[in-house]
Amino acid sequence: MMSIKIGFTGGARIVELGTDSDMQLFFDCISYYVPPKYPNQNWSLITDRFYRRYLKLEELDAAVALMKLVEKEFKQLDREAFDWSKILSGQVKSDLDRTKSTLFEIFVRFFKAFYECIESAIVNYECFKSNSNYEYEPVMVTISTIPYCVSYSQIPLSVFDNLQPDEKPIWWTGKIPKTTT
Repeated sequence: MMSIKIGFTGGARIVELGTDSDMQLFFDCISYYVPPKYPNQNWSLITDRFYRRYLKLEELDAAVALMKLVEKEFKQLDREAFDWSKILSGQVKSDLDRTKSTLFEIFVRFFKAFYECIESAIVNYECFKSNSNYEYEPVMVTISTIPYCVSYSQIPLSVFDNLQPDEKPIWWTGKIPKTTT
């Protein structure tokens, strides 16, 4: 069976980052450690919009500012900030390097990919917005394994918009809707 990988996409960029469990752990660490320190920030932009849906063009600047706060906090958190037992026992597949010292070092590729995808989305928008049939290519978590990434990219944004509060992200469930645009 093929191993499905998860990553970030935005504009013309797709960056493969690891397993679905790695991605879930990244967002779990964000949700657990960062919002309590910055309660006046709109964390749903990261913990819902980016995690389960996609970032709209007008949300990118705010999302970058929030991710900078995540970076700051992750630099202060030791690798033992979360429980590695499921990964070590093989219950959960992971591509994370557990020899790194801090959460930032463990997830540095995630931060780099996030900023690359933001930049790609903005560059593509600026280059192609005058084309009448161009549609903004949002920044989002995606299934990055070929051929699944092709099917994932064809999911109408309305499907993401209509996810119910208790629904898991599509990249996590792997249930790509049959409907396409």
